Amino acid sequence: MNISIIGSGNAGCAHAFKFKSIILKKGSKIKVLKYLIKKLFLLKLFLLKDPKIYANKSFRGAFNRDINWDNPINLIEKIFWLQIYSDITLWTRCADKYLVREYVKERGCENILNELYGKYDNADEIDWESLPDSFVLKTNHACGQVILIKNKKDVNKREICEKLTEWMNLKYGIPIQLHYLRIKPCIIAEMLFINKDNPEKSLIDYKIWCFHGVPECILVVHNRTQNGYFLTVYDLEWNNISKLALKEKTTHGDNISKPKSFDKMIEYAKILSEGIPQVRVDFYDINEEPVLGEMTFSTGFGYFTDSFYDYLGSKIDLSKIKKLEHPNKLIF
Repeated sequence: MNISIIGSGNAGCAHAFKFKSIILKKGSKIKVLKYLIKKLFLLKLFLLKDPKIYANKSFRGAFNRDINWDNPINLIEKIFWLQIYSDITLWTRCADKYLVREYVKERGCENILNELYGKYDNADEIDWESLPDSFVLKTNHACGQVILIKNKKDVNKREICEKLTEWMNLKYGIPIQLHYLRIKPCIIAEMLFINKDNPEKSLIDYKIWCFHGVPECILVVHNRTQNGYFLTVYDLEWNNISKLALKEKTTHGDNISKPKSFDKMIEYAKILSEGIPQVRVDFYDINEEPVLGEMTFSTGFGYFTDSFYDYLGSKIDLSKIKKLEHPNKLIF
């Protein structure tokens, strides 16, 4: 196949809000549309009143307790607190897959950026003739909205543009990833990397968790397919701590060799995370050199043990954070 579409939902993305499934019957489309519009309107009013409501609901589903907003303990609890009570301007800038490039350059790390072929405000602007035979198309404002094009001569450009337009119109970030909602959507084209050891396998993601500019551990995502992926966790000495960190039901992967560019990854992660309470800096190892994947501020959750979430949460010192007088709200 010459095209792969990677949809939302992976180890790096927070849980998306889902409506209950609706079975369409003949002649019921208008009723269903009215139903959805009503639900969206009610959801908007509900969340604008207090975004903590859904945050607490989501947290309770994973941890069987409510968020302690006065004294949050674990990693996810504190991430929710930071989203609502801290300045997330930098989150928005660095979660933007286009604007993060400026931030990386300002930090003196331009050499770890993937090659950019083009930036487009809508799918109709894509200049297919100027693009190489293989490349990646992605939106800048969401998670998992990626199209891998291995040979542009063999793809249906109209279908690709329709999919990109659909993604561009998605209000990614509802209901609680507030920083995503502040990103102005666009499309970017970048170089496509192939796993040289096994072209049929996905690239390995090296996700370095950092707290106040200090790397703590590495979540490795590998053997990714349309049906799932494997996770392995390492400490900074590349000891496999998966049995300590991952729940038993999580799909544990085999040992992964330390990447040749690991030391450089750690150094760049320190530079990029300096001054940030918590962020995950994601890399690929390409030709034994680190290439930045993205910076993630609101991770998906449910795969670590409760004790490991507590441990990571202890690395965030909220006393260093200036609490907003007026909490962040959803922006539609």
